[in-house]
Amino acid sequence: MKDVGLVVKDEGKFVSVKVDKKDECSKCGMCLFPKNASSIEFNVKNTLGAKVGDEVIIESESSAKLIGAALAFLVPLVLILISAVITFTLIKEDIYMLILSVASIVIWYLILPFIDKRLKKINAVSPRMIKIIEKISEETKEI
Repeated sequence: MKDVGLVVKDEGKFVSVKVDKKDECSKCGMCLFPKNASSIEFNVKNTLGAKVGDEVIIESESSAKLIGAALAFLVPLVLILISAVITFTLIKEDIYMLILSVASIVIWYLILPFIDKRLKKINAVSPRMIKIIEKISEETKEI
């Protein structure tokens, strides 16, 4: 998915790119926009030398969305399944399955931000900068 955004902060090798929410985004639900947000900022590796105020095209891979969905939803389901198998084979008490399931999910969501940071460092889920959009000067517009 490609989006146009504005560079709002320069952080050395990375820049913060602000992307405004489009009308069609409200129906999709695949993007990272919170429900009531009109824009979101992405940290993007500054491979093209963009400066604050530049408009850039960024692209996020569809595999990044799948990785994010798997980490947020699939892994907790697997943890619940493992908890159920362990407690029913070893202990055979429902309450222990509940306790083990909740504990494993809480631990997973505490670990998840560190995994997310690692993935961003290796550019596995971060959007990438495709192009800097050239601004048309006022003199060129008048011609």
